[in-house]
Amino acid sequence: MATYKPTKTYDVKFTRPVTWRGVKLTALPVHQMTGKVLTAIVAEHGEDVVDRADPR
Repeated sequence: MATYKPTKTYDVKFTRPVTWRGVKLTALPVHQMTGKVLTAIVAEHGEDVVDRADPR
């Protein structure tokens, strides 16, 4: 399992649309989020939801 630093910002591309806290995040474009949020999304939707997560 990938680990993300909670306070680090990542450019994230998903493999499919996901909903997190009522917000629909599409597979495109690339989204910016903290490692804390990214970890929560992966815990809810599975590791395969992340195509790539590049630290900024």
